[in-house]
Amino acid sequence: MSKGKRVKRQRQGTEEGFLKEFSERMTANVQKEIRNSEIWDQMVAEFGEEKAGELLKDIKAEAKPGPE
Repeated sequence: MSKGKRVKRQRQGTEEGFLKEFSERMTANVQKEIRNSEIWDQMVAEFGEEKAGELLKDIKAEAKPGPE
């Protein structure tokens, strides 16, 4: 394997790790913001606290790599 391919592969691994971590943090922030908003009160009123919590866990934020 040439040095260029090795470096490219190494960079891709770093980018994927970064995107995964960024997505996880973004998901946590979005869920936190929803829990502190009026939408949360509406969800609890309509579905109950337990079901609203389950729905909130299903909300995911995903970061995707842009063009190179």
